[in-house]
Amino acid sequence: MIEQDYLKKCLEDIEVKLNWKPSSDWKESDYVRLSKVISETSNISISPHTLKRLFGKIIYKKYYNPQKATKDALAKFLGYSEWSDYVISLNTDKEFKNSPRKTNNKLKVILSIATIILIGAIGTYIFGESESTVANNENEIFEFRLLDSVGTVPYTVSVNYDVSKIKTDSTIIDFGFVHPIAGHQSVVADKSKFRRNFTYQIPGQYEINLRKEGKVLSSKKVLAKSENWETYYFPEVALGNFWIDNKIDIKPNIKDFYYSPKHLDSIGFDTNQVYYLSHRLFKEFNINGDNFELNTSFKSSQDIGGITCYDFILKIICENEINSVKLMEKGCSQFSGMKIGKTILSGDHEDLSSFKFELDKWNDLKIRVENQAATLYINHVKIFDGDYNAKNGDIVGLEIIFKGTGKLDYINIEDLINQRRYNKDF
Repeated sequence: MIEQDYLKKCLEDIEVKLNWKPSSDWKESDYVRLSKVISETSNISISPHTLKRLFGKIIYKKYYNPQKATKDALAKFLGYSEWSDYVISLNTDKEFKNSPRKTNNKLKVILSIATIILIGAIGTYIFGESESTVANNENEIFEFRLLDSVGTVPYTVSVNYDVSKIKTDSTIIDFGFVHPIAGHQSVVADKSKFRRNFTYQIPGQYEINLRKEGKVLSSKKVLAKSENWETYYFPEVALGNFWIDNKIDIKPNIKDFYYSPKHLDSIGFDTNQVYYLSHRLFKEFNINGDNFELNTSFKSSQDIGGITCYDFILKIICENEINSVKLMEKGCSQFSGMKIGKTILSGDHEDLSSFKFELDKWNDLKIRVENQAATLYINHVKIFDGDYNAKNGDIVGLEIIFKGTGKLDYINIEDLINQRRYNKDF
């Protein structure tokens, strides 16, 4: 037998033990509940996101083989000491050993080889494989793949699909980008055609979803890289609406990545309102988002154009998760927060008074992430130390946001495994 057989049988045993409705009908709340039950039983944290991958709610690969700790948690939930103990029990189970799984696997191998040959004829697919998936238990077969998923803007992505057998005329391809005027960029998949192209002009990591009646059938991620750091201006009411007309041309010999309110006024941006500046870079950093150290230095105050409550937001965009830290001036901790993996802290509900920085001086922020544990320091004082759920994957983007204008001195990141570095002085 192979690991895939053991895992499939384990999930079947978990369904039997739970005696809930079929897993195909589970909703978000069911995965959250199961995550809590397994974590409490095994003393091993397993996230709802991981459970969705295991039970096929989220299409990750044709076969998702989780880390050993996850499999240990599943086995312990079933009453075994660890995963290997569960596997040994299956190998002594005559009914399981004589099941048709092994024969079916031979057929799967043959079909897999044929699929690989076909894929090789049309190119390599990145961020996921070609899929043939059964949707909503209705025996509806569809295909959904990308010819490529990484490029520098302007970047046109080609989506190859076949939804001719899906029993609806409103299957949607959602490109994951919101145009500030045209709105959400999505189209109805034409059953008579098999390709749809879309051009990304704003750098970022996007998720392309194939939807039927509001349900996601399949997802693919796209990395639209930037040539260099870019800066965008937003009025408070339109924060996050990226487009070409709110992009700021980088000044020659710019120091501290600083755009004064006077300069912004001179190039047509209104600083007589609450506004934000976002500095962004998207690229393949080849730095592990679960084992890295980041150091940066920043300043925000009224004198240089900050707007009360003065803040500093850092986002570390990884393949699987968006991590963020929001620091505030003293007294504004309601608006502080942090997200690392699936761990979220919010100043609305928790005491984050330590998530603060000093006005009118340079502040040093250090983030160290190692083996799914994170430690944060501000001005050499530890403000957080704890574990987190989910795997971040590699870092693919950085974003720094100020309310009003702020200054950034440098940002350095080091991979703790391979010592690969990214260093930038502004």
